[in-house]
Amino acid sequence: MAKEKVKKSHEDYQSWLESLKEMNEEKANSPYAEGKWSPKEIVMHLAEWDRYTAEERLPHMKEGAKLDRFPDFETYNKQSSEKAKSHSFAETVDYAKSQRQRLTEELDTFPESRWTEKFSIGDHFLSIEDYFMDFAEHDAHHKKQVDSIQENSSKE
Repeated sequence: MAKEKVKKSHEDYQSWLESLKEMNEEKANSPYAEGKWSPKEIVMHLAEWDRYTAEERLPHMKEGAKLDRFPDFETYNKQSSEKAKSHSFAETVDYAKSQRQRLTEELDTFPESRWTEKFSIGDHFLSIEDYFMDFAEHDAHHKKQVDSIQENSSKE
């Protein structure tokens, strides 16, 4: 069941990314609120966490595994923000789509039984299911931020 929920969440995310292709570069580079990230920075942030998860987490998510703590969030997120500045919004969206597709394809190889295996990240114990349900909440949080820009501009 968890595997199907996560797969559906990833499909919805991919559709959402596709819908962003209509956003122009100016809007994509405008912060969603004063002092906050732009949609392009948010999309790159999500893409980079997908990349990190595919490369640094997924291969090690096994019963009883002890995974390293997450990298410093502030530093990692700042690097993502800087990376976004060197790409167009269309390139950023395509990159995000490819990273999520990569992650989805790798997760598809996991049998349902693996989804409940417990491992730890630092002092926190969780399963693959827990990790990706948190992931979906993280996506939803940032999707709302980006969608707020689209809603505000449609009122103008």
